[in-house]
Amino acid sequence: MLNMPRRRWILYLASQSARRQELLTDLKVSFKVVASAYRERWCRKTAPEVLCVRHAIGKARNAVLPKVARFVLGGDTIVWHYRRGLGKPRSRAEALRMLRGLAGKKHAVYTGLAIWDRQTGSVLTGCAKTDVWMKPVGEVWLQKYVDTSHPFDKAGAYAIQGRIKIVRKIQGSYSNVVGLPKELLQKMLKEIVQKTDVPKRRKHCTLRAGK
Repeated sequence: MLNMPRRRWILYLASQSARRQELLTDLKVSFKVVASAYRERWCRKTAPEVLCVRHAIGKARNAVLPKVARFVLGGDTIVWHYRRGLGKPRSRAEALRMLRGLAGKKHAVYTGLAIWDRQTGSVLTGCAKTDVWMKPVGEVWLQKYVDTSHPFDKAGAYAIQGRIKIVRKIQGSYSNVVGLPKELLQKMLKEIVQKTDVPKRRKHCTLRAGK
């Protein structure tokens, strides 16, 4: 649990993700959910650890905020497989294509986080990576999974925390695959708590959490 006693320490989460809200609640962090006007733009030439942080910053900076808001959290999760990013499927057929490609293979999940301090203008960022190995499953199993797991709001069309288990093993942060690497976020919040007033000259600082 983090000691964030002042009202100004409320974290504004620029995400509608129920999973991120649940993970913040687990950390006992005081937060409020806000919308963000940011629209993600994919670039195949950009490394995933760079792209997810860029999106996280964009979500934080484009959040719809009250005047009293100081600290804003943005996050972005990318499923990376064979040098391609997998987003949220738009149809059942697309979800099946994604899962067929992932089945029995290894891929990586990257989550970028950004905490924007509106008072100083500084942005603290971090990136976590988790390697994921999927179960080798057949077509009938995949079709049942798609029909029962609601894949359309999930990057890569799957959820590690779902009732039906599709992941064989992971190396790295479990909560990162869910959508919010708790270990990385705790490090970032502790740094902010320790340095209540971030110097204005320190505009951008990056933390990384690996395997």
